[in-house]
Amino acid sequence: MVPGRPVEVWRLPEEERRAGRRAVTWTVGPDGDLAVLLVPEEYAAPAGSWPAVRLPYDGEVLVAPGTAGERRVPLTGVAVPPDHLALLPGGRVLLAAVRADRDGEEWLPNGSVYGPDGTPGAELVLGDDTGVLVTDRDGRIWMAYGDEGIYGDHPTATAGLLAADARGRVVWSPTGLPADPLEGLAGATEGRCAWLAWYPSSSGSHLTRIDPADGSSGTVPCPARQPVGFAVRGREGVFLTGGGELTWQLLVGKAWKQTARRKPDLPGELDRQRAYGRDGVLWFRRGDGWYRVSV
Repeated sequence: MVPGRPVEVWRLPEEERRAGRRAVTWTVGPDGDLAVLLVPEEYAAPAGSWPAVRLPYDGEVLVAPGTAGERRVPLTGVAVPPDHLALLPGGRVLLAAVRADRDGEEWLPNGSVYGPDGTPGAELVLGDDTGVLVTDRDGRIWMAYGDEGIYGDHPTATAGLLAADARGRVVWSPTGLPADPLEGLAGATEGRCAWLAWYPSSSGSHLTRIDPADGSSGTVPCPARQPVGFAVRGREGVFLTGGGELTWQLLVGKAWKQTARRKPDLPGELDRQRAYGRDGVLWFRRGDGWYRVSV
């Protein structure tokens, strides 16, 4: 396997920066469309605060030139922290918070769907401590939770790994995992299948591949203890670490064999919170540039 070099596919335009707009979160849709949430600096919260913006806020989801060309989704009065952004079929977008609030015994929605014109739609209860969120081409929302959700009181998060439809209804939960999940790490899709990386408390990290056609799943060890992101195509994979190193791996049986490694010299700080794998292509962010690299 000959490793490819990361290719810069988009950079935040200078006119956006001059206008005082910053990219607060981003995603890559199932068809390889990069989407970035731009929010005016007037909504910025102090450094290190959660959420990263003051609620409610206005913004715009820019879907960079891709399979359908550039488009923009205006958002007004958003009350959901911009922790996760995802694309859904029909030009819809999903914003979701990592944490969930409750009113007495009732858990409140922590996800909101918006139409292609920014019109608010469904509000979703997606669970607490949602560390990983990625959508597939059929509109399923794949999630992996952190320990505060798994061992907390929110019933949606206790399984550790989960899939919901665009109305928030559970459509898949795990059975037969080799250990109990403790922390979700990253997610990817391959065709109509989903991959979730996670680790338990007593052994190395795992990768679980789910086929939504019949709900079946299989789990293999993850070659990176805490990957920022990964992409898989067949038996080949590429993994990104928090230190910015890329490793290429070949799955032989149920073990990964490293075939190459590279630490690209790229400008800007690495976004360690998210990276997305789509059909063997890994997308990641450094500074105001977005890159992709293939298995």
